[in-house]
Amino acid sequence: MNSHFKSALFSQDASFYNEIKADSLAEKETRLNIYRNNVFVSLIEALSDIFPVTHSIVGDDFFRAMARTYIVEHPPSSPILREYGQSFADFIRGFEAANSLPFLADLAALERNLLTLTHEREQDTLTREEVATVFAKVEDPSTLYINLPSSTQLFASPFAIGSLYHAHQSDGKLRLDEVDIYESEYLLICKSFLYAQLHVIRFSEACFLKNLLQHKSLEEAIPDEADFDLGNMLAKLIEWQLISRISNQPPAIYQQEK
Repeated sequence: MNSHFKSALFSQDASFYNEIKADSLAEKETRLNIYRNNVFVSLIEALSDIFPVTHSIVGDDFFRAMARTYIVEHPPSSPILREYGQSFADFIRGFEAANSLPFLADLAALERNLLTLTHEREQDTLTREEVATVFAKVEDPSTLYINLPSSTQLFASPFAIGSLYHAHQSDGKLRLDEVDIYESEYLLICKSFLYAQLHVIRFSEACFLKNLLQHKSLEEAIPDEADFDLGNMLAKLIEWQLISRISNQPPAIYQQEK
């Protein structure tokens, strides 16, 4: 896109009117506004697709007004629409009209991360049978190292954004009126079954997974928290297809770093 034309689309710069062939200034303005409106509509729709729960929370009018302001301040740098909105969550954090919804920026960041992860390459993981075979061959499973896919992400939020996100899904497992938005949550984001998956987990489970991501052995990874259930946690990892490797040695990369 011509940089001068792009500047005119996202601002009130009238100097580009000289490039438009028309009989009057009003006609030139009309023609440019047709392009401008089409571009803004496309970008607003793209943001709505990327941040559907954020859109639902604030309503259509508010979202479109907020998105339009964002587009003016942060015009796209890529023609790929799904790559747009990388800084939308940071923009919301400073958007005064959204101050009454302090959780909104965290929610938008969560939605952006889920989309980004969905488009990343899915990594190979072990089946239930493969995990069982490995554990059956060792005398002391506590010495094993369980590796998770490198794309696995852990988040802590002072708001119940994970539950809020789930309440807006169509599976009906959680109702919106059951969510206490001011309840802090720990979240696991991973890619399995072709799409990014979101799981709300306990603090003790987050500690355990963090330790695994830091390449600690199974024994070293178990937290001191009383509510931690190793068997239940391993069952979840198998169900979520999140175990990429089990070995009696830490990953070679980690050994080199040590």
